Amino acid sequence: MKKGMQLPLLPDADGRMGKLETAFWKFHQENPVVYKTLCVNARVWRLNKGKDAQLGIKMLFERVRWELSITKELKEVPKLNNNHTAFYARLIMDRNPDLKDIFLLRQQRVPATIGPENSSLPSGEHIS
Repeated sequence: MKKGMQLPLLPDADGRMGKLETAFWKFHQENPVVYKTLCVNARVWRLNKGKDAQLGIKMLFERVRWELSITKELKEVPKLNNNHTAFYARLIMDRNPDLKDIFLLRQQRVPATIGPENSSLPSGEHIS
């Protein structure tokens, strides 16, 4: 993405997004380095593990959190919110055909405007 270019906020079926997704898009537009670094590291994973290798978005997110915190190129390190991980996973797979299916997704309580249809995904409920 070119510097200064912003992605549009995409409405859900009702013309609104959930609070978490709204916060995600705002953060994403203000911090494009996060998306770029996530994509680079996902490709490094695939390069080393194979073209169909999967990984967890949380693991990738922690790596990027660490990488950004030690870089000297940023004036201010963005604070990565764990609430954004599901949206980044969907966005990365949606916008990068070479990273399709790199993450396993689950249903969200409030369906995201990006990624696969929520009803086509496994339940987000955790069984204890």
